[in-house]
Amino acid sequence: MERTPAALVPDALQADAQRLIAISPLFAALLDKADEAACRELFRPVEHASLPDGGEDWIPACDSENVMECLQHLRLCKQRGMRHIIWWEMGVHGDITTSYRAIADFAAGLLDEALRMAERLIAPRYGRLDGGSFCVIGLGKLGGHELNLGSDVDPLFIWRGEGETADGRNQVSAEEYYGLLSRMLIRLMSEQTPDGIVWPMDMRLRPGGDGSAICMHHDAATDFYQNYGQTWERAMLIKARPVAGDLKLGESFITEVSPFIYRRYLDYTTVAALADMKRRIDAQAGGHELAAGFDVKRGRGGIREIEFIIQSMQLLHGGANPELRHCSSMPALDALNRFGALDDDETVMLREAYAFWRRVEHAVQARCGEQTQKLPAGFESYLEQALGMTEIAAAMQVRAARVAAAFGEHVLPLTRPGDNDRNWLNAGYGEALDDLDEAARQRIDMALQRINQHLERGGLPERSRGQVEIMLARAMPRWLDDINGVTAVEALAELLNTISGRATWIDLLATHQGALDWLIGVLSASAYVREHIERDPSWLEWPLAMERGDTDIRCIASRMQSLALEDEEQALADCGALVDRGRLLCALSVDAHQAGPATIGGWMADTADAATTIMLRLCLHHMQLPDDFPFVALAMGKHGSREMGLASDLDMVFVLVHDTPDDMLSRRSIWEHGQRLGRRMIQYLTGKPPFGAGFEFDARLRPSGQSGVLVTSLSGFHDYQLREAQTWEHQVLTRARAVAGPDDAVHAVQAVIDEVLALPRDAAQLAHDVLEMRDKMLDHLSSKSPESINLKHDAGGLVDIEFLAQYARLAFGGSGRATADILRNLPASAPAEWLAAGEWLASTYETYRQMENALRVELWVSISSLPADVSATEWETMRRHARIVTPQALRETMAKTRKTFNRLMPGL
Repeated sequence: MERTPAALVPDALQADAQRLIAISPLFAALLDKADEAACRELFRPVEHASLPDGGEDWIPACDSENVMECLQHLRLCKQRGMRHIIWWEMGVHGDITTSYRAIADFAAGLLDEALRMAERLIAPRYGRLDGGSFCVIGLGKLGGHELNLGSDVDPLFIWRGEGETADGRNQVSAEEYYGLLSRMLIRLMSEQTPDGIVWPMDMRLRPGGDGSAICMHHDAATDFYQNYGQTWERAMLIKARPVAGDLKLGESFITEVSPFIYRRYLDYTTVAALADMKRRIDAQAGGHELAAGFDVKRGRGGIREIEFIIQSMQLLHGGANPELRHCSSMPALDALNRFGALDDDETVMLREAYAFWRRVEHAVQARCGEQTQKLPAGFESYLEQALGMTEIAAAMQVRAARVAAAFGEHVLPLTRPGDNDRNWLNAGYGEALDDLDEAARQRIDMALQRINQHLERGGLPERSRGQVEIMLARAMPRWLDDINGVTAVEALAELLNTISGRATWIDLLATHQGALDWLIGVLSASAYVREHIERDPSWLEWPLAMERGDTDIRCIASRMQSLALEDEEQALADCGALVDRGRLLCALSVDAHQAGPATIGGWMADTADAATTIMLRLCLHHMQLPDDFPFVALAMGKHGSREMGLASDLDMVFVLVHDTPDDMLSRRSIWEHGQRLGRRMIQYLTGKPPFGAGFEFDARLRPSGQSGVLVTSLSGFHDYQLREAQTWEHQVLTRARAVAGPDDAVHAVQAVIDEVLALPRDAAQLAHDVLEMRDKMLDHLSSKSPESINLKHDAGGLVDIEFLAQYARLAFGGSGRATADILRNLPASAPAEWLAAGEWLASTYETYRQMENALRVELWVSISSLPADVSATEWETMRRHARIVTPQALRETMAKTRKTFNRLMPGL
């Protein structure tokens, strides 16, 4: 160890010090300038090693008015800090994150000290500006708190003030003063002296670049970005952070440009622009081979691709989610993981790769002090010594491949069609349509012409044509093999017409393969979803929501409960939109085979429950009734049993728990208020969005049916059920569930239901009544033609199984409301043949309901008129989604169900 006395280095660190001096001429040169005290301070193990920061211990104040003394002071501070940083990273292999944050803090501290020097140095000639303020905004890695050893400092200078300077030999305007101050600051940081420079200052990122003023008034800079800012500047400003001068002025600037950076809507055009920017960077960076000359920042799978993944997602989602707005890459990565944009494994991979490449980058720069990210000749041997790693080239290959794959998934657009792909937009599809009948060929040809004409009208940017070609090249082969493919092509033409002028949706489909593949599927598979997408293209984001886990129906119910009540119209509109969203989330889950009928029924019921609850609260608020007004909404039918489908209506009874006058209710009796409340509830629940929740409503199940009062009293409900109700009305009660109202009132209503269901019954009479009602339904509602099957009302259909469950609940007791739950959980005292058949009946019922859901989602048709022709479209849907896939198989299952019904019901 020739340059440093061995006595100054602890024995345990001798080998590391010798190794570092041998491989890093920069570190050796820095040691030449260190005295004995500096060396003793430097050579410490990692647990005691120190890193520079922006405080006075590392950057003592300098009050000199001599510019040469100021230049030297800043550079000697920099040399001391650099010795410690290189020793930390390559001597004792300290944490890289701690290191690059320390470098950024150190640079910010040097800038702040240089700014104070600059004000003092120009004061004798130009004086000072009273009341003015100046801030250095750090951009790039300085702003992101992740500066490297060879980085430029990318600053943005902003100021605020007015008038002229005072107390100097010359008076200048505020604008001129801050221009002079900026130039002196740049000189202090960047001028080459015998002691080197502090940090290179790159001013090209300022508004207007090299052709604009060196510093800008706060308001002018804000206006520039809001009116003329480009996509790359949005990405740049993500990392903007005030680092020196008046930090409050800088924070004000960041706040005001935030709407420019983060748009309120999801802007996939930004992702497309970032992908284009990366292609240009690739062209400049040269080869992608991991060899000498490979750029670890700009190369394939390197630092820049990790940053672009993070920044593209921040720009995409940060407008609506402020928690994603971090200027530093790794905190932003963690926020994106919590948000759900990146899964845990990908987050860990990107974080580890980022730390790895940053260590490599710093080691490359610490070798000779070069401003480079390119691997030097002999990089493997050097890096293995510098970083204490083995097989460094293999480690690079693995990380580059993983990062590049993630970048391709999240940022890069889909590959353009090859030379052999058909040109669908210019009738260049040759014989591809020959297997179709004439009507289908004409429909597809007309739809493709509409798409082509739409693109030629100029409503979309030039890139959209190539993107649509990519979409068609991927979609058409699949659609031509699909029974609903013709409809899908027509739907795409309609969708492109709907999104005219909003290229961001096409950019989404061109950059997110999952979204495009999903759209290709649903346009051919689901009339219901197709209609919603055409009406509201934001549903194209559904695959991204799935990736984030943002499709939980509970979120919708929670958002309903938090709606503000003061604005009635807005509350109704928001409720209707959320109900519609809940229904569509269920449809999408059916289409994706992600939820069975029991889950879908529960989700739909949760949505209806939440809508009923918030509508009751809204009614009470605007009728100026107390929150504990004793009004209960009693859900019946499939809503009550949580077996709803996409087209289910609300079967509901309103119960007023008591009619005692209350002084709080002005002059009207509680009874009159209850009737008015019931009418308003129906109005709110049935109003078409944006004027209500959008449900169909059926109040015929109330006591005495259509002839009964809209809202019944608890005593009236109790007396009717005990004395007048027919057996079928008690069957209905097996599904009843109170869904809204004050707790004590809900419990009172439920107590009446429990009392009625627990009544002793004569099994033979109960069976007679149930069978009589079932026969009436068969006479009036079953299919009358062998050409169709009514899966709901025909013998062996849904109603047979529902009647069995309701009979069992009334005859044997037990618990549960849902048909399958009752049949699977029959009390042990039930007859053995019932216990043996329960599971098969429940499973068959769920199979029927799955068929019902699939038909609604794909074709928006009911199960009441299924064609007996196996080639019908309905049976293609069954083959996609159901266990029963032919009319013959369905008839056999229904026959078995009817046979079971006849065997189990007494008297048959």
